[in-house]
Amino acid sequence: MKEKAGKMAAEKMEMNQPMTERIQWIDKQTCWYLMQLLDLDMDEAKKELLRDAEILKEVSKAATAILKKHGYMVCSPHITTSETGRQYLCTPSGCGCESCIRQDEFMEKERLFSSIENAVALSGLKVLDGDNDCILVRAAGTDMDFEIRITRLAG
Repeated sequence: MKEKAGKMAAEKMEMNQPMTERIQWIDKQTCWYLMQLLDLDMDEAKKELLRDAEILKEVSKAATAILKKHGYMVCSPHITTSETGRQYLCTPSGCGCESCIRQDEFMEKERLFSSIENAVALSGLKVLDGDNDCILVRAAGTDMDFEIRITRLAG
């Protein structure tokens, strides 16, 4: 099989415009919140906060975790990269949102393949190759190869 499964890490996956705009809005609001906590004006914030995007990410992740702990659904668009390098955009089943207004097409198949690849690696099997419909794995002790397919059911 020539084409690797899903988008691999070497291929840069990008978010669509509504997802990117959501992330930018969250970053801007997080920066504003930190400016209030630190009693900074915009010039000071540009010097202190905006050059360290890691602070914004940490605060945003912490706030998201707290809100989720209290039962709130938070739309925080992201790209997931599995240990095998498969990339996919967040999906409603992965993030817990009831619906998504920022994506037209969901990457559920890629998310499932990623979970399967991680489970395969934990069980001592080796992922050999794959494409958008299947992955090939090898059982190390027997050198037997297997094909794992995911097919969406109608309905």
